[in-house]
Amino acid sequence: MKEFRFNNEHTSAEVADIIDVLRQPRLWIPTGKDYPNHKNWLDKTEAQIASGSKKAMAAYMGKDAVGTVIYQELVGDIKTLEIKNISVSDDARGRYVRSFLLRNAEVEAIQNDFPNIEEIVVDTKLSNAQMIAFLESQDYSVKEITDLYGLGAGLDVVMSKLLTK
Repeated sequence: MKEFRFNNEHTSAEVADIIDVLRQPRLWIPTGKDYPNHKNWLDKTEAQIASGSKKAMAAYMGKDAVGTVIYQELVGDIKTLEIKNISVSDDARGRYVRSFLLRNAEVEAIQNDFPNIEEIVVDTKLSNAQMIAFLESQDYSVKEITDLYGLGAGLDVVMSKLLTK
């Protein structure tokens, strides 16, 4: 059995591996048409993780990256953490990697990266019932339903978790 490890500090090679996880088919992502600018976002995100403006909590099974949570301080709001992406490859299905990744990203963000955080927000497509159910199981609740990006890709659900300190 391969060991799992989780980390949010990455070499440039590991950043490339994380982006590769985001490029491949993965769990809980509806379709490519739901995220029409995904390739451009990946290119920008790779540079942002390398520079430290975005963080990535990554899961490794053996030496292979199998999941990640991308997060950052919400632009213009130092009290809100924004989860930009939660992805896990099929190789890690059924191993609770998604829950562990999300919780570790939350803890790391609150304790080390962004100590002023009072709220965490994450969005997903309204059509992504599996992700909505997962987020609700992690104590997130619906904050807003809107077309966040105005790309004609359907409605988005913004979910939120308020933190108590």
